[in-house]
Amino acid sequence: MAGKLVASAFFSVTSDEGLGQNLAYGPKPIPERRIRMKNLKARKAHQKDLPAINRLIERAVMNWPMAKRVKRLTVPVLQYDESDLAFFELHVATIKDEIVGVAAWDATATQNLPNGQGGLFHGLYVLPLIQGQGVGEKLMEAVFEDARVRQVNGLLIKAQRVSRGYFAHQGIPALAANDGEYPWLYWKKLA
Repeated sequence: MAGKLVASAFFSVTSDEGLGQNLAYGPKPIPERRIRMKNLKARKAHQKDLPAINRLIERAVMNWPMAKRVKRLTVPVLQYDESDLAFFELHVATIKDEIVGVAAWDATATQNLPNGQGGLFHGLYVLPLIQGQGVGEKLMEAVFEDARVRQVNGLLIKAQRVSRGYFAHQGIPALAANDGEYPWLYWKKLA
């Protein structure tokens, strides 16, 4: 496979030594390609998944466009522990049993939310290397289906600044924020 960049079976990218390099202008641009996701599955998370989930969250957050110190301080706050499993429903996306994404939501449907009673979509994290390949969509559908089964009317999504475009792209309507409210709110109607 001389002269080509090759994606290995599990996301690492290798190249033949020095191929594609032009010392005057740097590496040749690589066309964007979608990684095959035929083995992508979503399932409910288990307690034994927490270490892998938290490593994935760290990788995702460290890829956000913000100061390194802020990312380092943010990671522990966003990671989950055993007590969180009592309050949140977690779903993971896997490829060949490796966790590549996680979504969490609060199934307590008695929360007073802007559009009535509903649940709170707590987090969505995807391995940075495969973002844009449908992992987030698969996880969101798993969460939405879980919420529908529980007869939840809708889910409130509090997006981070870096992810607000993603939810808009998914067609989830933004809510108008009043002064003092969280600015990037979205509502996914389910019922």
